[in-house]
Amino acid sequence: MQSLLNENQPVQGFNRFFLQFLKDITQWLFFMFYLALFRMAFILFFRNSIDASGTLSDIMWTNLNGLRFDSMVATYCVLLSFFGATVPSFFSESGRNAERIRFAVGVFFIVLTSIIWVVTFGYFREFNEQFNSLIFNLYYDDTKAIFQTIWAEYYPIPSLVVMSAISGVMIVLQKRFLDMRFGLSERIACHLFRLFPKILIVLLVVSMIVIGIRGSAGRRPMQRQDAAITTDEFLNKAVANPYISLIFAVRDHRRQTGGEGLKAFLPDGNVRKAAQELFHNQASYDNLDSYLLRHARGPKGTRPRHIFLFVMESYDAWPFLQKYASLGLTPELSNLGRKGIHFANFLPSSSGTMKSLSAIITGLPYAGVEINFLPSSRTPYPSSIFETFRRLGYRTRLFYGGYLSWQRFGDFARDQGAEEVYGTPHMKGEAATHEWGVDDEYLMDFIIKTASNERPSYNLIMTTSYHPPYNVDVWGKGFPLKEIPGDIAPIFGDTTSLKMLGHLWYSDKCLGDFVKRSETRLPNALFAFTGDHFGRKFINARPDFFEQSVVPFILYGKDVLHGIRMPEGAAGSHIDIGPTLIELAAPKGFAYYSVGQDMLKPDKEFIGIGWQRIIGKDFILDMSETPRLYPLPGKDLPNDKPDIEALRLALNRTYGIGWWRVKKGDKF
Repeated sequence: MQSLLNENQPVQGFNRFFLQFLKDITQWLFFMFYLALFRMAFILFFRNSIDASGTLSDIMWTNLNGLRFDSMVATYCVLLSFFGATVPSFFSESGRNAERIRFAVGVFFIVLTSIIWVVTFGYFREFNEQFNSLIFNLYYDDTKAIFQTIWAEYYPIPSLVVMSAISGVMIVLQKRFLDMRFGLSERIACHLFRLFPKILIVLLVVSMIVIGIRGSAGRRPMQRQDAAITTDEFLNKAVANPYISLIFAVRDHRRQTGGEGLKAFLPDGNVRKAAQELFHNQASYDNLDSYLLRHARGPKGTRPRHIFLFVMESYDAWPFLQKYASLGLTPELSNLGRKGIHFANFLPSSSGTMKSLSAIITGLPYAGVEINFLPSSRTPYPSSIFETFRRLGYRTRLFYGGYLSWQRFGDFARDQGAEEVYGTPHMKGEAATHEWGVDDEYLMDFIIKTASNERPSYNLIMTTSYHPPYNVDVWGKGFPLKEIPGDIAPIFGDTTSLKMLGHLWYSDKCLGDFVKRSETRLPNALFAFTGDHFGRKFINARPDFFEQSVVPFILYGKDVLHGIRMPEGAAGSHIDIGPTLIELAAPKGFAYYSVGQDMLKPDKEFIGIGWQRIIGKDFILDMSETPRLYPLPGKDLPNDKPDIEALRLALNRTYGIGWWRVKKGDKF
């Protein structure tokens, strides 16, 4: 090959560089092989974990998709050789040194990968995941006791022998692999080298490195959500390799330890006092849950047999305002709100989907901590809405239009009491899909096919269509808007588009169609609708604070809500959804736990607490920096201004209680 490279190639430095780069590619292929070999061995070893419905096709796609994660690891490792051997070869003849560096990098990779192989097998047997944030218990927990347990239960000596044997064999194989001469491929490469200018070859090298690091040639790199490509939980967990799983574990750990901690909310650290003041209960309990205990007053009307709580992706409240009515973006849900109960003064728990979902599911406020990654979330919190409805005799289900591996959503829902969990792989079939999951109409079709009247059910649904890449043919689906109406044109900005707005209309249409189909099949059904957060895309360039903060909360059920009216001045947030639904379904005296309040309780002074925001019957308050009051749409601020300091205390007490319960537990 060297002679071929020398033919008509006067610039010897570039020749040497090209030769070494070809060897880097050879090493990259070997690293890819080793990581893929691990995955196949992993699947074979834990084959009993594969669901009975799993197919050879599922296993094949698991391995193929895993190669994209492997590419990220293999590329980073090969970069050690590239910068240590290949790049210097351009400036001087260092063939022997280059080979030594490349061989050393290979030995390092093989030994490290062999270790992580063995550790992963043992870790998966214990925690049913390759790696997760619990691995940091090695630091936070009793390290000595942990290692004693490992020594007693997992027989590390045989594992070390196996690891050493594997490493030795693979080191020999790598040496032979790197020494092999691939004549045909080398000749082809050399001809390409002669045919194309050096700048194109450099661009090719850079492109290959970038694609390898990203694990993708698309517009975004491989992400955790891309692992869940089958309906089999185990196979989805086998997609990422141990290195990637460890990176995810580190990121999760950073999330769950983020924020300023309890003293950011309660400087005195007195959680008991905060609970006494917030819940107007001066009893001195030794645990927090006693302050969260509630007893149901009994159904206000017909008890709902089926409850469907829809959390709509980026579903804003601004399209419901009268000044935007000519756009006609939410006709279905607006109609259901008129027939049912529409809480217009309602805040999300956060500006992020999973943070808000965590608050809705657990009933605990988002307090700067990623609940879904915490060890305490592995068992249901007493305030969990899934667990509470399970105790009420309801079948509990999650339907997510996306991939369940995203943010541990599937596992988190199961941990919190969801008996059945469904995601994109369960429903894709012939469904139109995008990178976040299936289009809403196919999600709704799947729910219709799955739901039955055999047993009462509580169903949490999370949609995905009102989200990039906005690839639904909304006009083909019937979106009537072809141009911006005249009354809207003067304020229409460049932050959105008709096509994007059409996706909001499309999500709304899917909701309306679902309700029409469901209420005839499932008697005494109750439908609840909210948004995970405001959509960040507004019709005007300068939305007011209300438009930047509020999501809808709508209840509809022609039988269940008959005769029930919304109390005057009702306001709330995501943590109030749970008690509101429970009080519509629970028998009198039923014990449940909640930080939030029943929004249908009469004679109550309502406030809704979101992240750095508070809403009342006639104001919305920005608490992010200097507190500032804003009027509600079409109204003036009340003459009798609310006590901002009292509201600040209520907000911080709520956060402090939520932080303590998820980080420290029940006991004070």
